[in-house]
Amino acid sequence: MRIRVWLLLFAVVLLSLCCRRGSFRENLPPNTRLFLNEINRVGENRLNSTVFLSWYGTDPDGYVTGYEFSIDGQSWKFTSRTDSVFRFSLTAGNDTDDIEFRVRAIDNLGARDPNPAYLKIPLRNTPPVAEFDKASQPSDTVYIAATFRWRATDADGDNTITRVEIKANDGDWIQIPRNSNLFTVVLKKPFQTGVHPADVFIDNLLNPHSSGFDRIRYNDTNVFYIRAFDIANSVSRVDTSISVVMLPASSDFLVIAGQPENISEIYRPILNQILSQGYDFIDLLRNQGKFRPKFWNPTFRHLIAQYKKLFIFTDPTNFQNPVTGQSGSLLVFMAPSVAHFNNIGGKSLITTTLTANADITAFSIAYPIDGIVVSGGQARLTSDSTIYSVQGTPSQYPSMKPQFVLTGLVPIVRSPDSEPFYRAQLTRLQGWQGDNLVGVLRRNGQGNVQQVFFGINLHHFAQDGSNLQTLLNQVLTHDFNW
Repeated sequence: MRIRVWLLLFAVVLLSLCCRRGSFRENLPPNTRLFLNEINRVGENRLNSTVFLSWYGTDPDGYVTGYEFSIDGQSWKFTSRTDSVFRFSLTAGNDTDDIEFRVRAIDNLGARDPNPAYLKIPLRNTPPVAEFDKASQPSDTVYIAATFRWRATDADGDNTITRVEIKANDGDWIQIPRNSNLFTVVLKKPFQTGVHPADVFIDNLLNPHSSGFDRIRYNDTNVFYIRAFDIANSVSRVDTSISVVMLPASSDFLVIAGQPENISEIYRPILNQILSQGYDFIDLLRNQGKFRPKFWNPTFRHLIAQYKKLFIFTDPTNFQNPVTGQSGSLLVFMAPSVAHFNNIGGKSLITTTLTANADITAFSIAYPIDGIVVSGGQARLTSDSTIYSVQGTPSQYPSMKPQFVLTGLVPIVRSPDSEPFYRAQLTRLQGWQGDNLVGVLRRNGQGNVQQVFFGINLHHFAQDGSNLQTLLNQVLTHDFNW
């Protein structure tokens, strides 16, 4: 009896061990499937380089934790996704290519599908696109400089663009950096009529591009063209700019009007008298601001850099730049360009009106003032009071009376590198307090007057005999004669 019991127990244990040993099977690898088994496209029906692919994996004895994909069967990249948009690169110089895409699942024990899902993807190159930004093109007439914004894209990836070229009229194509987005055409001195070369500046660079345009029509209409090439040497459709008349300078003196025509007409007779060599005139308000640059920097910088002297009259009116959306007064928009003009030795006389709430943050980089005098109450200049010079003699810098009472005057605080020039006999009302400085000047390192700034509109003093003409003549033709 005992022997039977022991034999029965031995059989049970043996059976138990056999069952337990059978439960330790080897891990089975996962399986991978692509939702597409093949792509039958040839010729023009081939896909472009951007392709959407999806896949899935199953595992008979566990679960899938991720996937690896490869386009060469050697290097693999991990992903936890089951779909993705791929942008494949064609072999350089090829117009068509075949991509061998493989994907394999990975299970919870790290086993990989030994037979990855495979798909041959027939691709064709898509030509790039190069085009001018139509919204920011210059007006149909410009002085000296015209700036164009452009962009080049490629459905196969912008990195496949190998070069961008531009040309003017029937001239030669020139290559420009493909990672830029602006170029500026600048007429070269001596300015004349006819077909001549012109410089090309890239973005905001100060020095011209190594290649310029060879056939620009001075005082005539110009058309510009752009195209791009990709790694397959496919060329984009040529895009064309608007027609632009480019006007050269006729003098080394530029007058910039930022006030209505009736004020320009006050200055014109005076300037005609004192500037015997002539001058160029730009009205930034004319035709709803037609001649205001879309890109103040670099366009305006290149424009004024062609002159030796500037006379600017403007006011604190704010304008909105249609390209950037920024708002500011003309002097604010001009400031970076005037700062560069100062650095290259340019001479300028500026007259404007300042208001108590004016934002002059940008002024200090270009103009010789550090602030404005703000006080409660009001400062006035009555018609029997003057602004008077604290420099030179009255025969050089005469005192001047306004033609009517000027209210709400805002005197200026000079910059440390400037000198007081003109002060005002102010009438202080309702507790107004502060300095009476309304004009300052800045000299260069040799002691020559380089910049004069009035925080008061000089045209208000045009009726006081010939005093305004005397002042302008002294500054523009004598002080600036170096």
